[in-house]
Amino acid sequence: MKLKKLVAMLCTFSMLGMLLAGCGGEEKPKESESSQEESAGGSQEPAGEESQEPEGAEESQEPEGAEESQEPAGEESGEAAAGDISGTITIWEHAFSFEESLQAVIEGFNKQYPNVTVEYEIRDGDTYNSVLTTAIQSGDGPDLFYTGGTSDAVMGDMVANGAIMDLTNEVDYSLFDESALSRSIMDGKYYSIPWLTMDTRAVYYNIDMFEEHGWKVPTTFSEFEALLATVDEAGIIPVSAVNSYFSMLFAYEPVLSGFDAEYTKGLADYSVKVTDQPARDALQKMVDWADAGYFGDNWLGVVDGNAMLLAFTSGQAAMMISGSWDITTIAENNPDLNFGAFEIPTDDGVAGLVGTPANGFSVNAATQNKEAAIAFANYCASLEGQTIWVQSQGGVSASDEIEASTELAKQISESGQGNIYTSWHNVITNYSTDGSAVLFWEENFEKVFAKDMTVDEFMDGLAELMQ
Repeated sequence: MKLKKLVAMLCTFSMLGMLLAGCGGEEKPKESESSQEESAGGSQEPAGEESQEPEGAEESQEPEGAEESQEPAGEESGEAAAGDISGTITIWEHAFSFEESLQAVIEGFNKQYPNVTVEYEIRDGDTYNSVLTTAIQSGDGPDLFYTGGTSDAVMGDMVANGAIMDLTNEVDYSLFDESALSRSIMDGKYYSIPWLTMDTRAVYYNIDMFEEHGWKVPTTFSEFEALLATVDEAGIIPVSAVNSYFSMLFAYEPVLSGFDAEYTKGLADYSVKVTDQPARDALQKMVDWADAGYFGDNWLGVVDGNAMLLAFTSGQAAMMISGSWDITTIAENNPDLNFGAFEIPTDDGVAGLVGTPANGFSVNAATQNKEAAIAFANYCASLEGQTIWVQSQGGVSASDEIEASTELAKQISESGQGNIYTSWHNVITNYSTDGSAVLFWEENFEKVFAKDMTVDEFMDGLAELMQ
């Protein structure tokens, strides 16, 4: 059973951590085994995923040569052209939760390009970006690799250093609308392929546990807060959590939208600031919940996203606030778990989805097999490739042409009431004076919950680095 497998993994990770600590070394991300090296586990962090560009940030962003991009350079149609492309390419993915989807896309690609061997590695964990950057700089990087797009500094740094390929005239982007491409574009050019899964956040809940105790899905923010206290009184952890800045961000943003939807809407055009009072009050609310034990007694010592998943899927916690990308992983960890999802509503009953379509792969400018790498990039950008990815992920679809494959994904979409909110974190990325605000957030967000920094100290420091 996969739940047992996950428990075994946690023990292995714990032993490995002690060994590395004793050696003073850094944990090296695991590689998948076999030709498409098999591994197991999960990740809370889509490496800076997922965030809707504030309105105005995409003005004059129409890519140079956009019309030409609809006819990928050098790509011929027909089986003969596909059969002429051969060789081997390697892909790096940043989380095990995407492995099965990647395998499915590769299988579909190989039906069209049977002479191309596609290998992949899963470089899971917080070190993904640093390991990727080192590999690219040393000339040992993969042909294609995941980046967070414009949601973090990695892709931009690679563009500046000529390490990432301009795909504007290489890939057919006609399937995507402007919002889907918001994380792929820099200086009027495209550098990555989006995935049309809606990277949003949701509260997952144990349906059987709720029914057993007579708990109801909250219809207001006050009801949600009262539910936390009720679950805690029953001796059950209300919300499974992990002491990771991205994991806490993915909880904070839907809490913020439920705390003050009007403020959250204002983030789209930067008519409100990320450090305004509602943002401070919502963060303080989460700190208060942590102090009350609503995340568990020892949650600050939990740094592995697998442990957070285990607490929820094993029934130790009634709820977990996480990304829509975790739907499949939750089901795999405990196939018998009967769980649902909802968005946190305001006291007026208004709810929405925080997020944007996911980012996907970029192409290494130094690839030794450009023809095959571009062919794979174009397959990822096709309706067939996108449908395989979205439906195998069980994710919330960001396209009218692709139907969500699970009832839970549809449930999340419906609970958002048609409202889409900009990510608070993405505003930090887009309106930082020199990029230092993102680094400040990464280094200090966890400190707020550990009581090493107050909410106001954190927000005041962040404000100094914002436009």
